[in-house]
Amino acid sequence: MTRQLVFQRIRNRIVELLEWLIECENEPPQCGMNELINSWEDWVPTPSPKGYFVDQGFTPTQSVFLVNVSAAIEDFCEATPELIENDAAAIALPQWRLVIAAAKPTLSAMKASTKMSEESDDRLER
Repeated sequence: MTRQLVFQRIRNRIVELLEWLIECENEPPQCGMNELINSWEDWVPTPSPKGYFVDQGFTPTQSVFLVNVSAAIEDFCEATPELIENDAAAIALPQWRLVIAAAKPTLSAMKASTKMSEESDDRLER
């Protein structure tokens, strides 16, 4: 598997996670907030080192947006207990609103690019 293919798969997982975050704007995730946040951190280092996303093939604009989402999630985590037991209370926090506010334009920027294949180093049709 090429390095490019790994980056394409990571990019696709991040797009899916952004969609998942936004789906949970007003309703807690069915699997729980802990799983959602842990899933983000599985694919995106928090905090994200400078240049991390550009080094993985994201555009500079996408990189700025992703750093903003990562920072918003970090702030959200600081405002919640290590284990979130009340998901409804967590999504009512102002920090969650900031996560959503950061995720929406990021998803738009990511979707403006062509979807990446997970089987080859080629881009898929839109």
